[in-house]
Amino acid sequence: MTTIASTAPDRPRWRQISPPVVSALLALVVVAEVAWAALVLAGSDDLVPHAVPAVVVGDPVVAESVARQYDDLPGDPFDLHAVADEESARAALADGSARAALVVDLDGSTDRLLLASSNDDLLDAAIRDRVEEVERRIDRLVAVDVVGPADADERQGAARLAVALALLLGFVLAVGTSLRDGPVARDLRHGLRRTLVVGALSVVGGAVIGQLALRGGTWAEVLVPAAVAGTGAALTFALEALFGWAGLGLAVVAFFATGAPVLARVDPTLVGRPWSDLAALGVPGAGVDAATAVSLHRELAVVPVTVVLVWLVASLLVITLARVVRRRHDVPAPVGGEGLRQVGGVRGWRVRVLGVVVPLTAAMLALAVVVPRSEVAAAPRLASLAASADCVRSGPVTSVADLNRIAGLRGTDDFRGGDVGADALLQDGRRAWLFGDTLREGPAGPRYVRNSMLVTDKRCIRAVVPEAGGALVPDRARPGESPVGYWPMSTVVDHRTGYDLLYVTTQRVRTTGSDAFDFENLGLSVAVFVVPLGGTPQLLEQRDIGPDRAGREHPTWGAATTLVGSGDDRWLYVFGTANPGTDQAWGYSLRVARVRPDDLLHQARWRYWDGSGWSVREDDAREMIPARDGVSQTLSVFTQDERWYALSKRNDLLGSDITVWTADAPTGPWSSGTVVAPVAQGATGQLRYMPLAHPTLFPASGSVVASYSTNDTDVGRVLADPLRYRPHFVRVRLPR
Repeated sequence: MTTIASTAPDRPRWRQISPPVVSALLALVVVAEVAWAALVLAGSDDLVPHAVPAVVVGDPVVAESVARQYDDLPGDPFDLHAVADEESARAALADGSARAALVVDLDGSTDRLLLASSNDDLLDAAIRDRVEEVERRIDRLVAVDVVGPADADERQGAARLAVALALLLGFVLAVGTSLRDGPVARDLRHGLRRTLVVGALSVVGGAVIGQLALRGGTWAEVLVPAAVAGTGAALTFALEALFGWAGLGLAVVAFFATGAPVLARVDPTLVGRPWSDLAALGVPGAGVDAATAVSLHRELAVVPVTVVLVWLVASLLVITLARVVRRRHDVPAPVGGEGLRQVGGVRGWRVRVLGVVVPLTAAMLALAVVVPRSEVAAAPRLASLAASADCVRSGPVTSVADLNRIAGLRGTDDFRGGDVGADALLQDGRRAWLFGDTLREGPAGPRYVRNSMLVTDKRCIRAVVPEAGGALVPDRARPGESPVGYWPMSTVVDHRTGYDLLYVTTQRVRTTGSDAFDFENLGLSVAVFVVPLGGTPQLLEQRDIGPDRAGREHPTWGAATTLVGSGDDRWLYVFGTANPGTDQAWGYSLRVARVRPDDLLHQARWRYWDGSGWSVREDDAREMIPARDGVSQTLSVFTQDERWYALSKRNDLLGSDITVWTADAPTGPWSSGTVVAPVAQGATGQLRYMPLAHPTLFPASGSVVASYSTNDTDVGRVLADPLRYRPHFVRVRLPR
């Protein structure tokens, strides 16, 4: 009698589908996932945003500062970028690249927060909470508008449903095929046939799902569900190719682990990492993102569609490699899940397959999600709160004599005395004055702060006082180190529509002893203020440029600054001074760098004059004026009648005259210096130092208004008579 072998597929037994070790592993993972999902849903009222994509609107420099401030919030709630105008912000909300947009009104006290209508209520509430918290701190209000179609949330729900149905379809197709033909195709012909059949059914099923869930009317609404269904089936087949029937359970876990936040209707940005990353890189999350783009915008989103296709290609690669490796090593096709416990010997073929596919898949996913983002381009916003003190009547100020008269006014308790006195002319006609160590009168008596600002107009002098009451540019305080303060050196004003950007270069200084003159200079910092027309200057950002470097031999950049040009062809020349620290040179040498004004805070974009051209290396900066008989540590460099002038005091503190060096260009060659005015000598202990030019004060061809600081070595005398600690003004003739 002849025995005919049965060709029926090997029906799985329970121990084949889920042997004990596999059952335990799956149970552990599923329990953990269910517990996590329950925790997320139970605490949904307390969810906080994580890296929510958002945009700001407005000026490049201000927007960059705003983006950094929000990015520095605890927990990184926002991933802020900028756009040029509100129209672009609304477009970003509409295409899904942003979930929120901040529009700041510098002319008023209420900013606008635009939210995408596709956001769910939990995400909107979390975004509002964080933005309103920041706005309250700076005494501003926020108005909320929802942008986008009114049924956007409903469409996103339809996208989730479409992906869930597509994944279920793909899994059912894989299970049905496996039950009919076994977990692994018997030969290449059967493998190709099952691939074509499942692919065709995925397309048909995707069309049905697109029609029912996504209200299909375009090819994209068929492609996305079809791709998700086909990928779900292929991933299931790939896991079966490696682990037999146990691959079915692993597929369920894979879909649940990466899709729980999405399919549970909890926005991935509310659950943080690693779940948000898993959601974006998994088939369910990427599928929902792709389906949402189709449902809301009737277009394909490149990144999520690419992620789905990467998983499809990787799954087909696993199936193909598994067949090739098994045949090469004469390994029987897997049936049960016992191979999970053994990777050596003949079972090591799984490691070989995964060793090829896993790195390749990771690389493809990385390429899929790395999409260049637009540079920060905008967004005016008030980052700190300051107020102006009461008006001190100045009377008419039309001459140098009037300047010295108001310099002798008693002033307010917020400004008794100070040095430096660098000025900046604002577009509304007011003038900002920046001072170094400033004497103030408080409830506990007089005290010094590292810096201050006065704003003057035709009638008043007003002190600008920060909310905390200390220095306008607050000291840097780090654990384990002495406080570092900021002394102003020079100013640059960039006029914008409706407001000015005021850059103040400062030197960061650290006290080294008990004497008033015991300090060390650590390098350049830049403070950026936004000044609304007629409004109070507000500190937008303070940034240290370069590492802390004590010692006068290192150039202190920003000792003087000059902005020239117009339109897009503007250059900011940044001058640096240094002293070799020897008895042979009491003055400071002068060097120059240049940068576009919007890039001042990015030292990597500076270029340094090396004597013949502009170098990217700071060390190449060439001395234009030597330290021997050189300039003071802080000076003024300006232009008049197409001629360049450097006004300072030769040999710094040892000098006795205001001196002017001249050149035809900022790079020199510079003259050896011409004395233009003596510095009046005071009584014993009185100091006269740091001459500065004020080119926009009563401008006249061939001359300039200058000032120098006065002080006293005896702090007691200054406390008794703060008028000893004020600038003095003179007009000087300029050499030709």
